[in-house]
Amino acid sequence: MRAPHRRSTVHTHVAVTIAAALQLAACGKAIQFLVTTRELQIVQRQVDAVAGTTGASVTLRDRRVLTITLGNDDRPKPTAAGEQLLRRVAVAAYLAFPSRSQVEAVVVENAGRTETQQFRPIQLIQPGELTEHWAKPFRNPNYLYFVGVGGVRSDLVPELASHFQQTLGLDIEALPAVPFDPITVDQNRSQVVAEELIAAIRRRYPALARDPHARIIGVTGDDMFLRSMAGSWSFGFSWRSDDDRMAVVSYARMDPAALGLSPDPDMLRSRVTKMVAKDIGVLYYGLPLSNNPRSVLYANIGGTDELDLMTEYFDPRPATSSSR
Repeated sequence: MRAPHRRSTVHTHVAVTIAAALQLAACGKAIQFLVTTRELQIVQRQVDAVAGTTGASVTLRDRRVLTITLGNDDRPKPTAAGEQLLRRVAVAAYLAFPSRSQVEAVVVENAGRTETQQFRPIQLIQPGELTEHWAKPFRNPNYLYFVGVGGVRSDLVPELASHFQQTLGLDIEALPAVPFDPITVDQNRSQVVAEELIAAIRRRYPALARDPHARIIGVTGDDMFLRSMAGSWSFGFSWRSDDDRMAVVSYARMDPAALGLSPDPDMLRSRVTKMVAKDIGVLYYGLPLSNNPRSVLYANIGGTDELDLMTEYFDPRPATSSSR
């Protein structure tokens, strides 16, 4: 008689476990729904403030497309000013949405009319119309070098060097790439180790490593973690050596495709450029980190949301006629 009783107990426990799992799953979905609802309410308030309306509709279609519908009374007329308003609404909505890293597009439409404008995120985070400008620090005796490390696009390092030649007027030498070195990989995590990548650069370029005026920024497409932060960070966008003479930037987690979104080369390039610009500010110019989330020197980068909100500028400020 005991055997059937034990089987019944097992069945009962399994049933309870399954029921509990279903309840947890349902609870998780309910919590996610409430979180999304609160985030959309934040967006709606910001949209109403920018558009001067009340009751704009904000939805998240397919969990990827942030859609704003303005009411009939709020429709901008089909003028240049009206188009600018739609863009301002899109910018405000995107930047106000806490989970914007999952957004592939922002759509602004008018109820009862056919006009609809759709924007890619990269169109909404780039500074426009010279509202902000580069605050260039003074030149110094340092020399700046870029180098690809491990798995990296062959054209990326020259592109970055050319970009900062144009924007900051820096003479940057692009070094031959440092090949993949198995010693840089943590096999348990299947990630490269930031500190080991820096060590690999030092081994490849020992003379520059000894030069007190040399500043080297490595760029890799390999997923990277920081051994010094392994207990709290699962990955890292960048790591700077203790002497602030070398840094390495990983763009593996910056790629929208790696986040399950559609490939967006412009957004990826923007994110990589900002992270490299931050390292230039610290290593080359010796600038302090910033609490301004629009500054490229922003200290509290937790993910792509912060990267997207940042500009490339060290000290963003309204442009004046003299700064233009």
